[in-house]
Amino acid sequence: MPAKTEQLAANIIQLLPLLQDKLFKPALQNASNLKKQSDLTHLQFHILEELFPIEDGISMTRLAKNINISKQQLTPLVNKLEEKEYLIKRQDVSDRRYVKLMLTEKGKNLVKTRWEDIHSLLINRINQLGEDERIDLDYAIHKLLRILQKME
Repeated sequence: MPAKTEQLAANIIQLLPLLQDKLFKPALQNASNLKKQSDLTHLQFHILEELFPIEDGISMTRLAKNINISKQQLTPLVNKLEEKEYLIKRQDVSDRRYVKLMLTEKGKNLVKTRWEDIHSLLINRINQLGEDERIDLDYAIHKLLRILQKME
């Protein structure tokens, strides 16, 4: 029997909070060293994580759209991150009217360290599963990734 689109959508919606509740929330709650890494807020970390994969920088307007906040809300957050030397503002070489935001090495290192710590904590959570459950989870994630990468 073919999968119905409505049921697939409902299952995905059910999956998202489970991932948060079963994997990420316990990992982060047990990560006291993550909290001690810096004095940044969750939203400031989100900004750094959004900038991390972008080598040539991103405009304030694009970043605000990506993280779904107004440019006016973003400005003081970016200024604070710049003050703490996690990011820099550079004029766009192709259009000097625009400013691009880029992570500094300090910002890149903070994001890398945070995700390495989360990775280690996830390993601990996954190791609580039995061998068969880990094999099933690996297969399911592999299939899910492959399918999602095909979606536009």
